[in-house]
Amino acid sequence: MHRLPRFATRVLCSATMIAIVLAGTVGPTTAQNTTMRWGQLDQNLVALAPQSNLLVAEFRGSACAEIHGRNETAPLAIASTFKLYVLGELARQIQIGDVRWTDTVVVSDALRSMPSGDYAWAPSGTVVTVLNLAEAMIAQSDNTATDHLIDLLGRENVERAFGAFGHSEPEANVPLLLTRELFSIKMSQSHVWMLRYMAASDEDQLEMLETQIVPIIIDPDDGWGNWSGPTAIDGIEWFASADDLCRATASLWSIGAQTGLEPVREILTGNRGGIADTLTWPRAGYKGGLEAGVVNMTYILERSDGRVFFVTAGYNQPAGRVDDYAAREHLFPVFDCLGVIDGVRSCASNHDD
Repeated sequence: MHRLPRFATRVLCSATMIAIVLAGTVGPTTAQNTTMRWGQLDQNLVALAPQSNLLVAEFRGSACAEIHGRNETAPLAIASTFKLYVLGELARQIQIGDVRWTDTVVVSDALRSMPSGDYAWAPSGTVVTVLNLAEAMIAQSDNTATDHLIDLLGRENVERAFGAFGHSEPEANVPLLLTRELFSIKMSQSHVWMLRYMAASDEDQLEMLETQIVPIIIDPDDGWGNWSGPTAIDGIEWFASADDLCRATASLWSIGAQTGLEPVREILTGNRGGIADTLTWPRAGYKGGLEAGVVNMTYILERSDGRVFFVTAGYNQPAGRVDDYAAREHLFPVFDCLGVIDGVRSCASNHDD
C-alpha cells in the first residue's frame, strides 16, 4: 500500500454515513439570485482542514467535465466512500454472469463489522440477497453488508476494480481493508503495531491481517475499545482523489443504463443525502465517509432536464475533528447554482468568481 505523507496521528471513529438536510430551491429556475463565488468557497473549505479537495463536474457519458475543482487530483482518505468501488466490482461480476442480484449470502460472525448499518446485529445464518446487501452498503453505509460483498466478490477482484474504474493510484488500496479489519486494528492494536503495519510491504501487510486481525471476532455491542480519535488516517484507510471518485461514479452511472444493471442507479440514489427538492433534482444520490479526522461527501444530482452533475468534497484532519456541519453548509450554494438551468447564474455556463 502506497501511503500518504505520514502525520503523527492517533485513533479514529467509525466510518459512517450521515443523513443530512440540505436547503434547495423549489423547482428548476432559469434565473435566480444565486451567485456562486468559487474563490470564496475554496477559502471556506481550506479553513476546515489542512488537507481538502473539491470537484464539481457534469457527467458526459462515463467521463467527467469539470465545472470547478480545487486539489481535485490530490488523494485523501475517503472512509466509507470506497464502497463505490465495491459496487463497481459487483456490477462487473453481474455483467459477466458470475453473480446475480438474486443470489443469496449467509451472514457470518467472521464477517461481522461495527455499525453503521443494521446488518451488524443480524443473527449468524441470516440469508440475504446480493441486491439487499448492495442497497444497504450504499444507502445505510452498512459495514457488515460491505464485508460480506467483498468476501463474495474476492478481495483481489475489488482491488483491481480501483484501476478498472479509473483510479489514478490503485496500489494505494492494496491490500484492501475490509471494514471489520480497519475497525479491529484501530480498536485493539497499539500505535507501534500500526506504525509497523504502515511500514510493511503489501505482502507483509496481508500476512499481518490474515494472522493477527482476521481471527478477531467483532461484537458491535462491546464498544470501540482503544479507538477514541484520529488514528493513522494517512496509512490505514481507503484513498482516492476527487477526480478518481468522479470517474468511478460516472462509470457506475453509465453502467446503470445497461439492461440488467438498472439496479446500479437505483442503489446510487437510494439515499438522497437530504436533497429534498425532487422538482429540480428528480434523482439524487449521496455516499459519504465519516470518521474522526476524515470527512468525504459525494453526490450525484440528476436535474429535471436530464443533465447529471457530480459534487465531492473531502477533508483530512489528522490532529482533530472536521466540522462536518460547516462542510455541508458550504456546499448549499453549489447545489443552488447547479439547479439553475441557464443564464449567467448557472454553474454550468459561468465559472467566474
